[in-house]
Amino acid sequence: MVDKYIKSNVCPLPWTHLEVDVNGGASPCCLYKGSVPGVKVYEQSLKSIQDTEYMVKLREQFRNGERPNGCQSCWQEEDAGKTSKRQNSIYKMKTSLTDWTPNSEPTLKFIDFKLGNVCNLKCRICGSWSSSKWAQEEIDYETAKGRDNPLARKQLKEGGWPKRNPQFFEDLKEDLKHVEYFEFTGGEPFMIKDHYKILMHCVEKGYAKNIDIHYNTNGTQLPPQEIFDLWSCFKHVEIAFSIDDVGEQFEYQRHPANWREVNANLIKFKERKTDNMDFQICTTVSIFNVFSWAKIALWVAQFQPKFFYVNTCFDPDVFNIQTLPRQVKDIVNMRYSMLTDFQPTLRFMNAADRDTPEMREQRKARILQTDRYREENFGEVFPLLNNVLEIYG
Repeated sequence: MVDKYIKSNVCPLPWTHLEVDVNGGASPCCLYKGSVPGVKVYEQSLKSIQDTEYMVKLREQFRNGERPNGCQSCWQEEDAGKTSKRQNSIYKMKTSLTDWTPNSEPTLKFIDFKLGNVCNLKCRICGSWSSSKWAQEEIDYETAKGRDNPLARKQLKEGGWPKRNPQFFEDLKEDLKHVEYFEFTGGEPFMIKDHYKILMHCVEKGYAKNIDIHYNTNGTQLPPQEIFDLWSCFKHVEIAFSIDDVGEQFEYQRHPANWREVNANLIKFKERKTDNMDFQICTTVSIFNVFSWAKIALWVAQFQPKFFYVNTCFDPDVFNIQTLPRQVKDIVNMRYSMLTDFQPTLRFMNAADRDTPEMREQRKARILQTDRYREENFGEVFPLLNNVLEIYG
């Protein structure tokens, strides 16, 4: 049954899943382009959002074998021979999908909480939509030019959505009866401590033993021991650490993180690991780390996570590896043709040539603007890549 859905265009997420975005909106999943119009999770129940006309129509598209436009990220990856989030989700959910068909009634089993954009980092492949620190930097860019940035101000305000309704976590309890999986992201989820109320409620009600939890974290925050004790009550807990490089190049991409501190935190996580806990390393491939894959793979092998997942940067688009010049792609293909974990990424990179003079200029302008603000230098951190991309002469 699982293989049948993986090979089709059907995605079960609009039936079983809701993603709560950093502004309190909702969508079928984190990669979906767009959101359910006119809804905020702190104003209405998650069940009522599942039943909106928008979600009903989306499910109908999948029943008809269509490829909805909002799902382009998955279609692009699948067409390039890379496993998509749709396919990964079906595999993860295989037990829950035993009796599921596209004619089933929607039942909320999986909730992906982006708990606002409160974050202590300003990663190069991120922006105000997922980082309050980035929002402030984007405002500062425009202030220096005598202009305002209303979008970044909106993200700074709305990104703290859990505080908009102090009753949110209390009201949410009615939506949790059938939940089997929580995914907590951000921002940085370990900085938004109110979400532990959800977990405590699940323990008190006896739900916890049937629930898996997944976190995406930047590795800079180490929760106290009592949180590890709380996690031990759940069926399974997976912590995914976002590690895009090592050493100085990691610090450039995930400003202002300290590599030694993050590495030490990951070791402490492993020391506190409970029997129901696993770790994952998630590397997002962008133009910044295309020459670092072997170095990343070596570090991952030393850390020994349960799973190593290689993601692809889609936004900002100028950092998408499909936009790299052919000269860079040729070097990457030659270097990493035997690196197993990165083969799908190579296929994705080679599936389209999107290098244009306009793309090069936009990429250069973005990197230089950020470098000036942060007093950093791309050319010094990535000398070989700089020789080809010519960010600095």
